[in-house]
Amino acid sequence: MAKKLNAKLTKLLKYYSLINHNLILSNKTINRYKSNNSSNQNLKTLSLEKLRKSLRNINNCDLKNNATNLVFSDGNPNSRIMIIGEGPGANEDKEGLPFVGRAGQLLDKMLNAINLDRDKVYIANIIPWRPPANRKPTEEEINICLPFVHKHVELVNPSILVLLGAIAAKAFYKTDNGITQIRGNWKNISVGNIKNLKSIAIFHPAFLLRQPARKREAWEDLKKIKMEIDQNT
Repeated sequence: MAKKLNAKLTKLLKYYSLINHNLILSNKTINRYKSNNSSNQNLKTLSLEKLRKSLRNINNCDLKNNATNLVFSDGNPNSRIMIIGEGPGANEDKEGLPFVGRAGQLLDKMLNAINLDRDKVYIANIIPWRPPANRKPTEEEINICLPFVHKHVELVNPSILVLLGAIAAKAFYKTDNGITQIRGNWKNISVGNIKNLKSIAIFHPAFLLRQPARKREAWEDLKKIKMEIDQNT
């Protein structure tokens, strides 16, 4: 009788080891959320890399022919806060990262003022290549790059989208109003499959370097962003 029970028990153990070996003789719980979250992050990384390659391969934008580097993004792609600027300058073109010059230093200070840094946000631009002589991108250049920017936002899937300056704000809001009229107001927008994405336009750091008297208004906008973050975390 004992031999039969032992034989049945052995078969049963073999059966369960085949269907779920990590449950056998283990008192550790399985964190399925962590496993799924890790898989989702890997998929996001692969999707973003695919988007980067797609940008490298486009052939209808002359900006890439005069640029040193594609400036794709910086920061944490799993952040709930995404920041969109205008385009790279000379320092960004050299290093291949957004906001690394004087405007980038000011952006870092602005983020630090509301307890954020580049590990807690994700940063990209409307234009991924530096326009010659740091000129403003043309409407045609913006329209070429905008579908990639929309896809970028869709892949990151943030809860808050911060638009730095007039170029980014006008591209997403489809308006001719100036940044002084647009800034500081929350606006729900749709980007790809994302519906009712909460967005806000604020002054670009480069603009604040030219007009430091506007920093008081910029601080008021930053406080609104901080309040929104605090209410939803």
